[in-house]
Amino acid sequence: MKNPLTYRVRRAINWLRRQPAVKELRRRYPHVFQVAVDRFSTREFVGLPLTLVFLVAAINILLLSELTESVMQAAWVVSVDKQFTAFLYSMRSERLSLFFYTITQLADQQAALLVGGLATIVLLYQKRYVALLAFWLTLAGVGLSVRFGKTIISRARPVDVAYYAVEHFSFPSGHATTAIMLYGLLAYFAYGRYSWHPMFRTLIPWVAAILILLIGFSRIYLGVHYLSDVLAGFLLGGLWLLVGISLTEVVMLRKERRAARSKA
Repeated sequence: MKNPLTYRVRRAINWLRRQPAVKELRRRYPHVFQVAVDRFSTREFVGLPLTLVFLVAAINILLLSELTESVMQAAWVVSVDKQFTAFLYSMRSERLSLFFYTITQLADQQAALLVGGLATIVLLYQKRYVALLAFWLTLAGVGLSVRFGKTIISRARPVDVAYYAVEHFSFPSGHATTAIMLYGLLAYFAYGRYSWHPMFRTLIPWVAAILILLIGFSRIYLGVHYLSDVLAGFLLGGLWLLVGISLTEVVMLRKERRAARSKA
């Protein structure tokens, strides 16, 4: 069964190739033309998928930059943050607080190391060394970038409504950043491994997305972060998720190419 998106992209590329202006560019600049065409190839990750990754990453960086600037300079963003935090505080209950306190622990440092350790065992057993390297590199990147962001922005937490005491600064949310990278990347690894099974194909991304959103919301509900902190964490974590996926795919592709050349 053909992928509808892939089919449409190929049709669009073939249509462009038939245009007189494009044919002239191909005749005059064959090397540049081929490089451009390769960026839209659907046959390998380094084609259209990687192009889309760069596009999404660029948009992500712009949004993160704009949000950071707004937190530091725009009074309306700070006002929305405080109003939303106050609203959730007014709706807080002991049962929900305990539930979200449990959920939020799934993205703290201890949980990340525990999940990372379990993932290491599984990936080593499956001999997926590239995925293992990408996982720990991106997890380390998350830790360093969050610490850097908190130090630079130095935003105070909403301590008046905090469910429990938390040290360090507020922006961006380390839990939100860790959640989207940690569970997003593991979901990507699992989806690629078990994509043959319809149930896993459906459940894996949904379970990961729901868990990530619950962790992010828990930080606001418990009064240890503002809304913009969590949004920034999701954007930052999304960047590292793209890095982890791209690193895995590109290195694997190079290994496959080397193996193919050695057999030839």
